[in-house]
Amino acid sequence: MDIVDLMIADHVISVGDLHNLPVTVQKDPDALIEALGKAGKLTTNQQARYKAVAYDFPVKNDDEMGKITPHQVESIDRAFLQFYTACPIELGRNQVIWAAADLPNKRLHSEVLLRNRKNNHVFVWASAKSIEAAIERMSKREGHSLKFLVENAYAQLNAGNDDAVVSLVDEIIRTAYKNGASDLHIEILNRKPTVMARIDNELEELVALPMEVYDRVVGRLRHMAGVSAENFKKPLYGRMTFELTNRQSVDIRYTTQPITLENTAKIAMRFLRPFEGHMETFGYGDETIDKIDQLMRFEEGVIIFAGPTGSGKSTASRLMIRRGQRPGQNVISYEKQIEERMDNVIQTEEDLTAGVNLETFLYAALGLDPDVMFIGEVRSPEDTRRVIDAGNTGHLVITTMHANDAFMTLDRLLQRGVPPELIFSNVRGVIAQRLVRRLCPKCKVPYELDQQLADSLNSVRNLGFKRGDTICRPNRNGCELCHYRGYTGRIAMEEVLEMWRREITRNVWSGNRLRPDWIDVVREQARTTGMKDMLSQGLRHVKNGISSLDELERFFSADLETLH
Repeated sequence: MDIVDLMIADHVISVGDLHNLPVTVQKDPDALIEALGKAGKLTTNQQARYKAVAYDFPVKNDDEMGKITPHQVESIDRAFLQFYTACPIELGRNQVIWAAADLPNKRLHSEVLLRNRKNNHVFVWASAKSIEAAIERMSKREGHSLKFLVENAYAQLNAGNDDAVVSLVDEIIRTAYKNGASDLHIEILNRKPTVMARIDNELEELVALPMEVYDRVVGRLRHMAGVSAENFKKPLYGRMTFELTNRQSVDIRYTTQPITLENTAKIAMRFLRPFEGHMETFGYGDETIDKIDQLMRFEEGVIIFAGPTGSGKSTASRLMIRRGQRPGQNVISYEKQIEERMDNVIQTEEDLTAGVNLETFLYAALGLDPDVMFIGEVRSPEDTRRVIDAGNTGHLVITTMHANDAFMTLDRLLQRGVPPELIFSNVRGVIAQRLVRRLCPKCKVPYELDQQLADSLNSVRNLGFKRGDTICRPNRNGCELCHYRGYTGRIAMEEVLEMWRREITRNVWSGNRLRPDWIDVVREQARTTGMKDMLSQGLRHVKNGISSLDELERFFSADLETLH
């Protein structure tokens, strides 16, 4: 069966779809696969599979791969297998059968021959997911855990061989990334170096390091990030691109914070994962998206994304820019450190040694007549005033701030010295949000509400909870899908304060001064317009079985104390 027949049998393409393609594409397997991939009819995994079939490679399905634990082959280490997403699945006399996710692959074939010439090497195709799982099984069998690698690095300290440290650092980064970490932290407190990963905003210890190994690990990371090793007494910034596999890499932002009493520094590494989804997958509801679309229609003013550290402010602002972009629109950005490349956006990074700061950026940027300016988080009173002022120059400005909710964002602006008349005239809207953990869809535990709990929930926010409704809690033991945590990923709970609406911002003045209770006035007037707060959105996630009451109580313990 050729790939066209296979695609038709798999229902990814019809005969009619095929005939709509140019004849040259129909007859060229590579061109056909590429065209269907660009059209969104084939996933990356399907493209790889059909390409392997087109070149006559046998296929191993996921069930077959699930029964296989790869073999060790001389001169082939785990890092090699992970880099190429390939593993040896069968050893015979002078022959090794490999499963690989990207075939044909001349580079893989030549590297295998270079490292292991005494065997004949044969390749079959398998999905990347099944190969990665097989490598993990092999690692557990062979003892290639982080703890094992730490012990190995310690044993080789005096041998003058850095290979063990390199392998340890690579495995630390891969393990953290594979487990969904947003940050990787290496710190030393009380002379005890520890590696931790922030997963779904929770810090988890990955491995402890002996002091001697810690020094080598820090040196390796400095080298990778291109950071000077001269001293620990000032914050340092760097960046690296780490190759997870031969098909995937990740950009990592590297920063250090001095620890004076330990004469060393804490290392924080942020995985700059591009968010490929949309506002819907981020967790925003239709009503929120409609309000954001309305805000993006303004040609001038300021839109603020607010929330604590790790609340997804920058991700949400980029999604807003991406969603609102129009052909020919001039969009520019200024960030302390660029976290993600944005298509069709002129991006500028702060460089104080070169005189690039917010003031000089705005002076130059306004001469470019941008339609939209994205300005990364502002903290100082001077920069806050500059950003709010910029919204009054015929440009739409999007920025982020630290604040607990939309209303306290306005108060934060006042505290930073922004005149109230500028706030109410220039700020078009505030989107505040938190991220709550998603329950694992595979192992979450459903249970029914009794009348008392349903009534208590409705007294908090009347969302129509009823006795017998099913909500969910986390499985305390978790499962393989969620790495035995009970949760996997996070979802936004947000609130949108539409400052452009006159009915929300009226009645806040007493003469030419703000009323003492102006925040309460704005809050009540926003409520009467139908504004839904973050707690309401969080309870909707609970009602829909996406998150749990326990998770919500971490953010709104005072509001939910009546549940106990």
